[in-house]
Amino acid sequence: MVEKIRVSLWDIFSFFLTGLLAMLVLFAFFMAYGGLTLKELFDALSTFPAAITLVAAPLAFTLFGMVIEPFANYFDRYALKYILGWVSKPKEKHSHEETLLKEEIRSKYMGSLNGKIDNPYAICKEYVETKQLSTTFMVYLSRYGFYRNCAFISVASGIAALFLASTWCGGILALLFGVAASAVFKRRAEDFYSYMAPAVYRAFLIDKVSWVPGNGG
Repeated sequence: MVEKIRVSLWDIFSFFLTGLLAMLVLFAFFMAYGGLTLKELFDALSTFPAAITLVAAPLAFTLFGMVIEPFANYFDRYALKYILGWVSKPKEKHSHEETLLKEEIRSKYMGSLNGKIDNPYAICKEYVETKQLSTTFMVYLSRYGFYRNCAFISVASGIAALFLASTWCGGILALLFGVAASAVFKRRAEDFYSYMAPAVYRAFLIDKVSWVPGNGG
């Protein structure tokens, strides 16, 4: 039960940070292009009771993040994957470890499914989750989702700035900055994505392997 709560909290925390970042970007746009000042912003926020703000603000940020997440997911799958595909290549050391662990599981622990399933990741993930062996991969999944959302927000901000900027030069610079930031976030997201499968396989094997003292030397 505790493990399931932790998983849920990681998801909620990721949504909260995404919503908070998106809201900060929106406020920055209102101040840059809408004439909103910091004083006006703080004056508007001060009209709400502190108790309500402390409860409503985190909830609003979390819900905002949940709304952004599917758009970021589809944008990453159908656009960013091809636009910034060169930053999506997994690191060689992670690919090597994943292949090594995957082959070990396929050859020894799939029972009658040996040789019939090319990628045992889904089965191993379900096994690890069902037996609550580890939530490490969920941490990686949460961070992957957050940085993927950041990449989407960066591109969306750059495109918005392109049309809102007073000059084309300023708009193009803002767009280039947004794409560059998106590439950094995309690279970081892919790093965490490459951690997930090895983490699942390690948790699976730790539960399955018979550890015999004295065989390590």
